[in-house]
Amino acid sequence: MTGHIVGGFLSKIESFPFVVYISKSCNLYRNSSCGASILNQVILLTAAHCFKNCDPFTINAYSGSIRKYSGFENKVISYKRHEDYHPNSHNNDIALLRLETELIFVRSVKRIILMKYPPNNTLAVVAGWGWTDSQGTRGDVLKHTPQLVLDRETCASHLGNTEIPMGMICGTDTEGDGYPEKGDSGSPLVINNNIQIGIVSFKRRRFTNHTIAYTHVPYFYDWIVENAKELYCKYANTTHNMQNFALTSPWSDEHCDHAKGFI
Repeated sequence: MTGHIVGGFLSKIESFPFVVYISKSCNLYRNSSCGASILNQVILLTAAHCFKNCDPFTINAYSGSIRKYSGFENKVISYKRHEDYHPNSHNNDIALLRLETELIFVRSVKRIILMKYPPNNTLAVVAGWGWTDSQGTRGDVLKHTPQLVLDRETCASHLGNTEIPMGMICGTDTEGDGYPEKGDSGSPLVINNNIQIGIVSFKRRRFTNHTIAYTHVPYFYDWIVENAKELYCKYANTTHNMQNFALTSPWSDEHCDHAKGFI
């Protein structure tokens, strides 16, 4: 259910400033990892299955560096999984994370762009950390690989003629050797450099390692807007800026009403 990049290319964080490494411990179990993307200063977008039965939890987010556990460390204080997420069918595999500390946008930390009706571009790219082969070799630096976005019929055939629900798309490698593997769940699939269209969800290994099912982000645009604003405002008066940056006053109701810095 999790994934990292096999094959592919080493990345520069300035090319993927919206990608975040997530380290988590759920129900006192050992650490595991996922990816995420930056929606605004305090909200991240990721996959729901990363946080199944994740209470109590310790979750940390790392942004602004190609290396794990580097860059800006941030504590996750809350998360919201889609209320209709189904672990067997993988439907509605989408979640939001709420950071404790407000991100400061710089060249290496920027937010992703979401669009309800993105351009119809079938060439995308996915980036993440972790396994660099299917035998479990772990990597410590960010890698990326191109993905060809498949039509629904081809997607279904690659996944064993499984019915593909609305809210799901498929991507496959373009060169035969680049695809997400263990630990990359939640990582963004991006077109046009910074428009997110997918979230790494799952693969069916008995059919193929190379075709990945992604949560279709535009399909969930309204859900993201509604629930991100709720998470954004719920902790508005407890969020603080990073150390070494000037503090700002607590957000007012007006800020929340207009979702300051929102997508």
